[in-house]
Amino acid sequence: MRQSPAALILSIAFFVGVAASAVAFNATKPRIMILQSYDPEYAWTRDVDAGIRRISMDWTNYSVSWHYMNTKRLSDPESLRYAGIVARRAIERFDPDVLIAVDDPAQWLAARYFVGHPRMEIVFAGVNGSIEPYGYGGADNVTGVLERKPLQAVKDLVLTLEQGALEANGSTPSIHYLMDPSESMARDRHRVDAFDWSPLHFAGTTVAEDYPSWQAYVRALPDRDDAYLLVANYRQLRRSETDSEMVPPNEVMSWTEANSPIPIIGVNVFNVEEGAAVAVGASPFEQGEVAANLAEELLQEDLRGGQVAIERPRYYVVAINEAALAKRGLELPQIYETFARTTFTYVDAEH
Repeated sequence: MRQSPAALILSIAFFVGVAASAVAFNATKPRIMILQSYDPEYAWTRDVDAGIRRISMDWTNYSVSWHYMNTKRLSDPESLRYAGIVARRAIERFDPDVLIAVDDPAQWLAARYFVGHPRMEIVFAGVNGSIEPYGYGGADNVTGVLERKPLQAVKDLVLTLEQGALEANGSTPSIHYLMDPSESMARDRHRVDAFDWSPLHFAGTTVAEDYPSWQAYVRALPDRDDAYLLVANYRQLRRSETDSEMVPPNEVMSWTEANSPIPIIGVNVFNVEEGAAVAVGASPFEQGEVAANLAEELLQEDLRGGQVAIERPRYYVVAINEAALAKRGLELPQIYETFARTTFTYVDAEH
């Protein structure tokens, strides 16, 4: 049965009205933008995203946008500067009510330019060092969650591994820390150096400027039963002094695990995914969840960032690679395995 012209006009008007209402509703939704320093396949970023999504899956009343800066794949200053320009333009286009900026490059290259914005709030996450270089201290529109390596948990892990030797002969296990030349590692170095490692002996921090330097340091490590190598990041290692190509992280960790005379302890969970036997790291899930909760609190309570206290991390994650652990002859209490399996960071030997 054909509709009359009047009925057809009314039907069209109805659907146009519904569509217009939907557009108007979406246009007036509060906007949240997540600015990630790295790419979505990077293990840390992937897990921070997972933490954010645990909260944002209920954000039906917010418009959400994601932007990835991919700065781990950039090494020259000009490329980084351009990534910052692109990110700032994306922020300006989306015009968020809350900007969640994750990790230091997002702060330095983009988010800090919006400090003091009259309407936009900034929630930072994954900041290793001080917030002062970004102008966040005392800013009216900034809050967030700091990232700190769980050094006490790392020390407890080594003491657990060495408990028998310590009780038997009073030996002094040693810790060696090797890092790449990235800015994020440099910001964290002073905390590692200043940490009270006693009764362990901290042998100091070494910065490898390129892959051959990294390899030379590993080969020169003392072949002792009570020594351990700490690693956190190695994504900014050039192939050589004359080759600026970055060595793939899986290659670095595979080589290091195969050639280090002493066991490796990662200070990031993804170190285990790439081949390390065990790691104790800051929880990327917590970073994402806390940042998302802060964003939600600002919007729901109609608060400015400066009215909400900056949070410190409370949790860490343990990761274990069963095959690598067995190869090193290391044994951990069952609670470590239980913890890793609960957080899906246990790599079974058959994998």
